[in-house]
Amino acid sequence: MDPRTRGLGTLHVIPDDIFSERILAQLSDLDLAHCARVSRFFYVFSRDDQLWKKHCLDKWGDNREIMQNFLFRGTWLLTYLFPTMLSEREEKEKVWAHPLCRLLQFPEIIKHSHYLYAKWCRCNMLLVNFTPTPEISSDSVIPIENGVELTKEKFESLYDAQSVPVLIKNNEVEKWKAWADWKWENILKKYGKTVFRVANERGGKYRYLSMSLESYAHYIRIQHDETPLYIFDANFADRDSEMAEAYEVPKYFQEDFFSVLPDKRPPYRWIIIGPARSGASWHVDPAGTSAWNTTIEGRKRWALYPPHVFPPGLSISRTGINGHQSLYSTDVLENAKDSATSLFWYLEVYPQLTPEMRPLEIIQEPGQTIFIPSGWWHMVLNLDDTVAVTQNFANIHNLEHVCESLIGEKDKYKVWETFHENIIMTYPNLEPFITRRISMFSDNTDDSVIKEEGFSSKLDFLEGFRDLRIWQPRVIEVLRRCELNENVPIKVISHGQNPVFRNSTAVIKFYSHLFNGVKTFYAESKAYSIITNHISEKYTRYFPRLIGSGYLFDESSERNYRWPYLVIEAAIDGGVSLAEVIVGGGLSLSDEVDVNGEKGMVKWGEVADFSAEILNALHSLPSISIVDESMALDLTTAEQSSLHPFHKFISRRLSHASKVHSEWLIFSPQLISQISSYLPSSPLELYNPELDGSLAGILHGDLNAENILGILTSSEETSNHQNHNNHNGLDEDELTGYWTPTTVIDLGDSQLYGGDPLFDLIPIYISVLGCSKLLLKRFLEKYNDDEIESKQKISMRMFKRRAMWYTLLWEFEGAVKYLIGCLPNIRECKNWEDVEELVWGIM
Repeated sequence: MDPRTRGLGTLHVIPDDIFSERILAQLSDLDLAHCARVSRFFYVFSRDDQLWKKHCLDKWGDNREIMQNFLFRGTWLLTYLFPTMLSEREEKEKVWAHPLCRLLQFPEIIKHSHYLYAKWCRCNMLLVNFTPTPEISSDSVIPIENGVELTKEKFESLYDAQSVPVLIKNNEVEKWKAWADWKWENILKKYGKTVFRVANERGGKYRYLSMSLESYAHYIRIQHDETPLYIFDANFADRDSEMAEAYEVPKYFQEDFFSVLPDKRPPYRWIIIGPARSGASWHVDPAGTSAWNTTIEGRKRWALYPPHVFPPGLSISRTGINGHQSLYSTDVLENAKDSATSLFWYLEVYPQLTPEMRPLEIIQEPGQTIFIPSGWWHMVLNLDDTVAVTQNFANIHNLEHVCESLIGEKDKYKVWETFHENIIMTYPNLEPFITRRISMFSDNTDDSVIKEEGFSSKLDFLEGFRDLRIWQPRVIEVLRRCELNENVPIKVISHGQNPVFRNSTAVIKFYSHLFNGVKTFYAESKAYSIITNHISEKYTRYFPRLIGSGYLFDESSERNYRWPYLVIEAAIDGGVSLAEVIVGGGLSLSDEVDVNGEKGMVKWGEVADFSAEILNALHSLPSISIVDESMALDLTTAEQSSLHPFHKFISRRLSHASKVHSEWLIFSPQLISQISSYLPSSPLELYNPELDGSLAGILHGDLNAENILGILTSSEETSNHQNHNNHNGLDEDELTGYWTPTTVIDLGDSQLYGGDPLFDLIPIYISVLGCSKLLLKRFLEKYNDDEIESKQKISMRMFKRRAMWYTLLWEFEGAVKYLIGCLPNIRECKNWEDVEELVWGIM
C-alpha cells in the first residue's frame, strides 16, 4: 500500500484540493485539531494555515476591539490558540515556524501531493523577478505613454474613446504630497494608529476587517499566506482630509459624472496597501466604470483581457433571466471574486496558454498610472510591498455602460433615480442619450410583442434571437414550407437586429418588429425579385437565390406580430464574411499598402474593384415607385409632388440629425452642437439631378464588411480564384491562401426607389476599405470607368462636403463608431470642415 493510501485510508480516492478545501474546511476547530492525530498525511493537511486563518477570522473578524490591535504570531494556528492584542508586547517579535514549512520533513508527502507542495511554493516564493518573459509579443504589451507628451485630447482619442488600456509615466506623481508621505516607513510613522479596512479574500465569512496600520504592518512582515490580507479602504479620504489632499486626480480622468451624487455616490476611491503575493483576481470594475491606479511604492504586474474575452481558467455563469446577463451584473462580478488567485493563475493557467491566448500585460513601477477602460477584465499581482491609490469614474465614454449597470442593478446601487435626475439637471445635453438608454436597459417594457415572446426587456428579447430552444421549431416549420431538408443541423448567425439562422443549404431570416420588420421584409424580398429579373447575367452569381418567403403566423392567428421570414440559398462553402477575415488584421492608416496591396488574407485592390462593380450593377437596375408619406415631413403638397422619395428620405434625416447624434453621443459634444448649422437646409443640395446626373435605380443601403461574403482559397488555387465554384469542400488545413469575395447579402435596407450613388459609398469606405484614401480613389475610378457596362456615375461635385453630409445622415450608429475607430483624430477636430477634410479629402 502506498503512503498516501495508508495515510488517508478510504479518503485517498478524493483529490487533495477537494479533501482540503471542501471537506476539512467544513470541520470545526476541535475536529480539525483531532484530525492531526490520525496520520502524517492528516497531520499536514489539518495544519494547513489557510484553514486556521478561516477559523481565526471567523471567530474574531467582527470584533473591532481585538482586530484593530491584532497580533499575528507568524501562523494562523498559533494566533488562534494564543490570541494577543498588539499592546501586549511580550511576544510580539517571536516568530514561529510556518506549519507548511514542516512539509519538508515529510518527503513521502511531497512525493505524493503536488497540491500541498505547490501550495508551499506559492506561500514562500519571492516575486521580485516574476515578470513577463522577454520573448513576449509586442501585441501582448499594454501601450506606454509619456505624460509629458500625452495631451488630454490625445489620451481621449487614442485610449479612452477607443477603450484601450494604457500605462502613463512621468505624470507628475512626484509632485504629490503622497509621494513622500505614503512611502512605507513614512505612512507607518504618520498613520500607524489609524484603523483601515482590510480585504480578506478566501479567509472566512468576513470579507473586510478593521485593523490599525501598525497591527497590519506587523502581520505582513512575518506572514506566509498564499492570499495575504491587504488594505483596500474606500473611506480613507472621508476619514482624513489630509489623505484626501495628498494626491491629485490626473488631468485625463477629471470628468466624473458621479460627482452629481456628492452624498450618495457608490464607493469610488481606495488606498491599497499590500505585500508581495497579494492582489486582485480576475474581475470587472462595478457599475460600468473605468478606473485609474497610481503606484506610490512597490511594483505591480497587471494582466488584462477586453470585455468580450473571458479569461481562461475563469469559470463563472453568465446565465441570467431568459439566458441573458450583462457583463456588469452583480452575479458576474461577485462570482468572479471566487476565481483563482492571481499567483495561482500565473503559475497554473498562464503557462498553458498559447501566445495568442495570453492577456495584455505590463509591470507598473512607482509613480506610474495605469488606465483600465470600462468592461475590461483585469488582474493584478503585487511583486513587492506596495502602496497605491485608485479611483473609478464615469465619463462620456463609458456612460452607456454605467447606465446599463445602474438601470439593471437598481436594488444593488439604489442611486439610479437620483443619478438620472441630477445628471440631466447638470448636463441637459445628455438627456437624449440617457432617455434612449433607459428604453434599452430597463427591465420593464410595455411592448406587447416582447411580452408575447416571454421577455421582460428589450435586451433580453434581442439576446433571445440566439436561443435555439425558441427558434429551432420555427426554423423547421419554415424549411418544411419551402420543401427543404428539416433534419440538417441549424446554426445561429444573428448579429443582434434580427433572428438569422442557416444550415448547409439555406439561410433563414426573420424580421423583428423593432426594426420596421414588415417594411424591411418587403424591401428585401422585392430587391431579390428585381435582381433576378433585371440584373446582368454577369452579376447574378454574386447574389443568393431567393427560395421562399412569407409569414410564420397566418392572419387568423391571435399573435400580436406575424414574424415575416425570407429563405435564401446559402453561400458557397458557407461563406466567410470580410468582417470575419479582417478581425485583428484589417487595414489601418499606418499601413503603407498601394492600391494593389495585400494584408493578411485579403487583396484589397480586388475588394475595392468587386465593391465598385457590384454597386454599379445594383445602381443600374430599374427602380420602383414608392410614395411613403411617412418620409415626407412638413412639406407643402407642391413640394411633396416635386420631391423624389430619396429626397423625402433625406429631408427626414436632416430634420432628425441633431437629435440622433445627441442620442448616440459618438462625436464630441462640441461637434454635435454644430451639426444643425453644418448640414444643408435642402436635400437638393446633397443631390441635384440637374448637376449630378441621373439617380441610381436601387441602393443597397448598407454594404458593409459583414455583408460581403467570400471563400478562402489555398495558395495553389489563388491564381484560379475567379472560378470560385471549384472550391467546395476545402479542408481547414488548406485555408492558408487568400479570401476572395463571391457574394453580397442583406438587402433589407435597400432603397428600391433609388437615390444618389454616393450615399452607398459611406459603409463601403468606412467598414470595407477601412478609410483608406488610396482604396477610395481606386473604387471611384473603377465605379466611374467608362468601360463598365452601365453608365451610372458618382458625381464628384463638392465630393468631400456631400460625402460628410451623408455620413452624418447615415441611419446606423455602427458605421459612425467604426469611423471613429479608424480615424480617432476626429475627436480632436474643432469643426466639421476639419472632419470632412480628414475623412474624405482625397482631391
